[in-house]
Amino acid sequence: MENIISFVLKVASRCNLNCSYCYMYNLGDKTYLSQPKFMSIETIIVFAEKLNDYCQKNNSKFVQIVFHGGEPLLWSKDHYRQAIQIFTSTIKNVKFDFALQSNGVSLDDEWYTLFQELNIRVGISMDGPKKHHDRYRVFHNGKGSYEQVIKAIDRGKQYGMNNILSVVNLDISPAEFYQEVKNTGIPGFNILLPDGHYDNLPENVEKQRINTLHYTPYADWLIEMFELWKNDSDRPVIRFFQTIIELIMGEQTGDQMLGRLKNGVAVLETNGNLEVSDSIRACYEGITRNDINIHTHAIEALHEDRLFDVFFNSHNMVNDKCLNCSIYDICGGGFLGNRYSNDKGFDNPTIYCHDMIKLVSHIQNDIINSLPEEVYASLDASEANYEEIVDEINEEVVVKTDGEIRNKLKSFSLVC
Repeated sequence: MENIISFVLKVASRCNLNCSYCYMYNLGDKTYLSQPKFMSIETIIVFAEKLNDYCQKNNSKFVQIVFHGGEPLLWSKDHYRQAIQIFTSTIKNVKFDFALQSNGVSLDDEWYTLFQELNIRVGISMDGPKKHHDRYRVFHNGKGSYEQVIKAIDRGKQYGMNNILSVVNLDISPAEFYQEVKNTGIPGFNILLPDGHYDNLPENVEKQRINTLHYTPYADWLIEMFELWKNDSDRPVIRFFQTIIELIMGEQTGDQMLGRLKNGVAVLETNGNLEVSDSIRACYEGITRNDINIHTHAIEALHEDRLFDVFFNSHNMVNDKCLNCSIYDICGGGFLGNRYSNDKGFDNPTIYCHDMIKLVSHIQNDIINSLPEEVYASLDASEANYEEIVDEINEEVVVKTDGEIRNKLKSFSLVC
């Protein structure tokens, strides 16, 4: 059994922002209301002990701990000090990567100094220029958070903060977005496709046109961004593009959205529940909830949870169309949550299927066309064609999804 290597600790189940697209609070799941507002140190102690057992049994030498929320800065500074001490003293012979993802509005010098002292990497969420950021990332009184976030980003540079996380917004031109991020001076950022599925689509997506020929709004946006990035001699790191390039070049890499690796990510809730990636909550109310709690179960028990099983193996549990697609090894079927529909559960291609085909084809062709002729001639490679791949996946399937896997995917359907 492959290991879970990344644990997302939801140290706070509440947030000081009310972002309109947030999967935690505004995409239909209200189960957070029944949980403690904060994770206790007692839960951290028990989790560290169980994690030590897990690492020893599975010979794990690397563990990532991501402090998350809600907003993780609602947890106290003393709790962070205690937590890091507990992890490092309880679990030996393991390399830790401590990280934290914040909305940034409370990040001041005192917080940055603490995280630098504790060796916790800090990432900040930002959604482009002020008029766009302030439309989505707002306080509970409706006021935008842009000014506080920009100050936190600027302040963070002196403490080594080097990553911004943004959700693709089609209302922002790629040029405007890219320049905004460049202006921050941060050396790296990542971009995410919006959460959503067939029955709860991202804003402005036309339901009747999903995965129809040449309806590729996200690919068109991302291709323009890729060209800006590629032609920038002082380009920042964009992990999304780098991962696609690495996969095209045959490297064994990937994440929850790309590639064929296992999704070795688990979530620890404030009450100690062990669950699947929390963005799956956007599918429907309570889908991630189970009876597995760190106070009563070993970490291995999570592999017995049927949703975690599908999530962990999601890049190898896919729809027929994915199995017959020539970019499957790169796309990996996409993020599990983006495949959901009420009638078929997860037995669908991602809502971004055509977008990914077009984007990957563009980047693959760009790589091939940049190679010297003699190098290209020596490779077993050819240009990808979006229309041909679409025709390929729409033909009668040659390879079909295993019946047991299909049943697992469909078992989350809400239609009897």
